[in-house]
Amino acid sequence: MKRYVYYLLGMNILVLGITCNTLSNLGVGAFSTLPYAVSFLTFLTFGQANIVFYLIFVCIQMILERKISMKFILEIPFSFIFGFLVDLYQYIIPTINLNLYTQILVLLIGNTCCAIGVYFMIKGNLIMTPVDGLVLSISEVFHRPYSLCKNIFDISMILATIIICLVCRSSIYGIGLGTVFSAFYIGRVILFCENFKLNTYKKIES
Repeated sequence: MKRYVYYLLGMNILVLGITCNTLSNLGVGAFSTLPYAVSFLTFLTFGQANIVFYLIFVCIQMILERKISMKFILEIPFSFIFGFLVDLYQYIIPTINLNLYTQILVLLIGNTCCAIGVYFMIKGNLIMTPVDGLVLSISEVFHRPYSLCKNIFDISMILATIIICLVCRSSIYGIGLGTVFSAFYIGRVILFCENFKLNTYKKIES
């Protein structure tokens, strides 16, 4: 039961973080840039765009691994639930005009929430997000380190976003200082959470 609580709590904190990142208007995380841009260029909402890309990622995983397994099937309902939560949080948290200082503060809060959310979802250990699942599949199929595949994936998402925006002759949506900041910050916070838990256990044992 505790695993489900951790996972659901983590998912909601992650979505809250993504929402704060969009509100800061300083750039979203690399994995969100493409759906964020598509939501501006089409009739889709941000949550619906996430669903579309997540389902595409699930299909790519099946193609790469040449099989249909339960771990892929479970990612499908996750995609719809996650997309619904993204739109829900976008709806209940109003968009307000921020100055530079409050933008930076909201960005910091958003990235911290993203990191804590990911940490709790990992702790829950139930269903992989389609993003992480795809990166893992690429890593296993091509026998490359996960961290390398993750970096390549993030860069690919950013490049794809730039290309689509240029083809549509629009502004470059979703990419900014916050995108670069999240690439370095989120991993550090997750590592801090892991070390904090480990140090807490050591103090209790001693």
